[in-house]
Amino acid sequence: MWKVVIGTAAFTIPASVTLFDLCGYVAKVEGSSMQPALNPADWKKSDYVLLNRWGIRQYNFQRGEIVCLTCPSNPGQKIIKRIIGLEGDTIKTPGYRSRFVTVPQGHCWVEGDHHGLSLDSNVFGPVALGLINARASHVVWPPRRWQRLAPTDVDNRLSRKHGRKTHGQNNFAAISTDEDDEEAENLTLNSDVSYSKPNNLLSVKG
Repeated sequence: MWKVVIGTAAFTIPASVTLFDLCGYVAKVEGSSMQPALNPADWKKSDYVLLNRWGIRQYNFQRGEIVCLTCPSNPGQKIIKRIIGLEGDTIKTPGYRSRFVTVPQGHCWVEGDHHGLSLDSNVFGPVALGLINARASHVVWPPRRWQRLAPTDVDNRLSRKHGRKTHGQNNFAAISTDEDDEEAENLTLNSDVSYSKPNNLLSVKG
C-alpha cells in the first residue's frame, strides 16, 4: 500500500509542478501599487489573480496589460505591474531620471497604477521581457471582485513628439506635436536575459 501511495505522490507532484509551470496558477496580490485595479482602497481583503503562463510563450505582450515579473532590483521578489510601453516606444515618464525614455529592443516599460507607491520602471528603468513570468488575466477571489483584467488604454503615456515605433518596422512614425523640445534617453541594455522557471508563487507584490 505504501508503495502505491509513494508512487502516486511521485507522479502527482511532478505533474502538478509541470501544470503550474506551463499553464498558470492563482496568486495573492499584496500591496497598494496597483490600486484601483487591484486591492482597491475601499476593499479590505486582498485580491487573488489568475496568472496565465501559457499565454506568454511567444512573448507577445500588449500595452496596458497587467503582468507578473521578477523584480530587476530584487530577483527573489515577484511583482505585478502594468505594461506602459514596448520596444521602440518613447515613454513620457512621471518620475524617472529622464523625462523621455525610448524602450530598448527586447524590453518593456512597466508601472504601477498608483504612482508614488510603486517600485517600477521609474526606479529601475526598462525591464527585459525575459523577466516576465505570467499575464494576470482575471481577479478570481473574493467572489464579489471577480472580473476579467482587460488591457487599458495607455497611449497618453507615449510621446507623440518622438514617435511610436510600429513593431516589425525599423522607422519611427513622424508625428508633429508642440511638446517641449527635449531629447529622449536612448538606453542600451543587455537584452540577453534567459527565461528561467520561477518557483511556485503564492503571492506577488503590488
